[in-house]
Amino acid sequence: MLPPRSPSRRGVLRGAALAGLAGVGLSACAGGDGPRRTDSVRIILGHGAAPGNPRSDGALAFQRLVAEKSNDEVEIQILGQESVGSDTEMMVSVAAGTLDMTINSQGPFSSYVPEAALIGLPFLFETSQHAFAVLDGEIQDSLAGLAETKGFHVLGFWDNGMRDITNSVRPLEVPEDVAGLKIRTPDDPMTIDIFRELGANPTPMAFGELYLGLRQGAVDGQENPVVNIHSSSLHEVQEHLAVTGHKYEMNPFVISTTRWEGLDPAIRTVIEEAAVEAQQEQRSLMLSQSEEIYAEFEEILQVTHPDRALFREATLPVHERWQQQHPEFFDQLTAAAESLRAEHQESAS
Repeated sequence: MLPPRSPSRRGVLRGAALAGLAGVGLSACAGGDGPRRTDSVRIILGHGAAPGNPRSDGALAFQRLVAEKSNDEVEIQILGQESVGSDTEMMVSVAAGTLDMTINSQGPFSSYVPEAALIGLPFLFETSQHAFAVLDGEIQDSLAGLAETKGFHVLGFWDNGMRDITNSVRPLEVPEDVAGLKIRTPDDPMTIDIFRELGANPTPMAFGELYLGLRQGAVDGQENPVVNIHSSSLHEVQEHLAVTGHKYEMNPFVISTTRWEGLDPAIRTVIEEAAVEAQQEQRSLMLSQSEEIYAEFEEILQVTHPDRALFREATLPVHERWQQQHPEFFDQLTAAAESLRAEHQESAS
């Protein structure tokens, strides 16, 4: 019989961090001897973004807004850069109640709420603003209701941007150029399906491991919004950027339902208001930074602007497969996107 595996150093550190956080929460509730008021509340927020990324800055905005609105009676403690686990691991921790809340990624969220993966249907949205208009209505209500049954209270859907493709092998002009490339994807079934349809070899990998994976050639390329590419310096180990906008993703902001239900109603109001305002700040940052980064990348990378219509046609089978899996939500989502498409195109022109 093989001896039990020793936990990795990273795993030990994560476990210790989460155990420590649980202790913090208990001591706060018990009115320990710390410097804070015994009737104050501390809530732990985890995310995986690097400093300077709009998700990280949005978390800081949320922290500030909660403090202001609660007169410093509610403290948000932020643990970013995957310091308490990958996005997938943080979703597990929130579901288990060992982490209070997370600004996470669409893929791990969809492992609990499969319908959420459809937000990433290829070429469903023209721009991020088009996606906002759809997400902030009945679609968010539908997904929030499903998430509640899985242990997550949804506080909003932040912006994770329109996604483009980078690689170190060749420029991408047509869908056939993607074939054969080993593309890192998030742990997201929709993204994996899209790249399989394009003939690539999709390779799920934690975002925190991506820079090294690209530098060492474990994968040829990856797909992300340019803000994520820039903030994690992925452009340093890639040569080609194809502005495909092949899919949109949101960042679900969720809190454990157990933690949520245990909070005073007044604190819930503070958190909800702060989450809405921080979401607005985060989305604005994402849009403004994207414009600046596209301009910068035109100077330092080989940038192509493929015909999106060709890629849309090549990925139509993805729509058909997901419609069969979730027909009711597919119809609701695509109808909402289509009804707002003309309105969005008029405002953009």
